[in-house]
Amino acid sequence: MGRQALHLSAPLEAERTWELDGVTVLAARVRLPQAEGPSRRARRFNRYYRRFCRSYFFYCEQELAPRARRRCAAALERSRPWEPLHASLDYTLSFESDALWSVVVDGREEAPRCCLRRADTWDRVEALPLPMQEFFPKHARLRRRLLTRARSEAARRIEAGEAAYCEEYRPLLRRYLNLRSYYLTPEGLCWFYPMYLLGDAAEGVVTFCLPYDAENGPYPPP
Repeated sequence: MGRQALHLSAPLEAERTWELDGVTVLAARVRLPQAEGPSRRARRFNRYYRRFCRSYFFYCEQELAPRARRRCAAALERSRPWEPLHASLDYTLSFESDALWSVVVDGREEAPRCCLRRADTWDRVEALPLPMQEFFPKHARLRRRLLTRARSEAARRIEAGEAAYCEEYRPLLRRYLNLRSYYLTPEGLCWFYPMYLLGDAAEGVVTFCLPYDAENGPYPPP
């Protein structure tokens, strides 16, 4: 009998706060997936996201907390009211089947407003993340396919008034294409670019989607 696919348990949830002279300046909250059971595969999956949690709190400690303390000190010097800044990580399952999970983790920060995104597609049996190439023919010109789609869709959005990307968006799409920044949905394979790369905050995390194609890829997931 073969190995069984992993199942999710209660998520990993954690909170931390940072202070300045007893005043809370930053509150961070994390919610990440965890797999149930004592198997080595489940422990590997869980360890991956526990490390992610620790790395995020370290980022808050090194980058966000000092910024929040400066803003708090400036507000108190001017006798202005102060409300703690907030940061968070939360996950969604963008795709789930008997064989796969696609986990999308979105992070949100205040002042300035920022959205971060990270995604992983997991083999639920082996508990290993899968590269994007897994869903395309062996010799597919993957980067060309994605760039052609992204440039066409970006131009359509601009023409339709749905987006206001910067003038140099075409070379930016090529330069910052990251094949690890992808996830699956029921409609197709999506890949994304960081917030502020192609436009202002209103554009958010810019995402494109390539519908499934059983012959040319991306293959429909099992």
